Amino acid sequence: MGDAARPLRGRRAGPSSRQPRAIRPVSADGGADLARRIAEQFGKGPVHEVKTVVYRRPPHDMLGADGYSLVSNYFLRRVLPYCLMHNIISKLQAAVLSNMIGRQKKGRIEATHAEIAAELGVKRTSIGHALDALCEKNLVRKVKRSSYQLNPRVAYNGNGQEQHDFLAELRALALDSKFPDELAPELSLFPRSEVG
Repeated sequence: MGDAARPLRGRRAGPSSRQPRAIRPVSADGGADLARRIAEQFGKGPVHEVKTVVYRRPPHDMLGADGYSLVSNYFLRRVLPYCLMHNIISKLQAAVLSNMIGRQKKGRIEATHAEIAAELGVKRTSIGHALDALCEKNLVRKVKRSSYQLNPRVAYNGNGQEQHDFLAELRALALDSKFPDELAPELSLFPRSEVG
């Protein structure tokens, strides 16, 4: 006799003798443990708890109330010190760049020459020359009067996705200066593999 012709053993004909379980009403805890109750009623035994411990890192404790910017370690370790020691970037240009890094909001800077000069303790007229030099080096880009963009590959004060979006926005402009991806040749003193 073939398998199809054999009677099924162990099966009862007719309706099942097993009664469906009723779901109990939610208790006074407001259903906070509803998932556990459902699992225990329809499962085969108690549900074991899995406890999760979430560790949160404390926030950075930075000097001042302005927070902080992420600055390229490559720029801080290799480019800026070398340029300062060999007069490729003047002290004033470095001071203006540092000021702009500290005042940026997601790569954007709104500041007049007078505001920067007042914070650095120099004449307003000297700020324009320093900013022009920083723009030529692709460290900063002038958008319009008193409005600048900091090269987000040098320093940025937002999360990675925000930086990625800002870079995409700048790259879409396809600027002749190759901002933000290329610095001036005098700043590219090291092999391309180090720059990334």
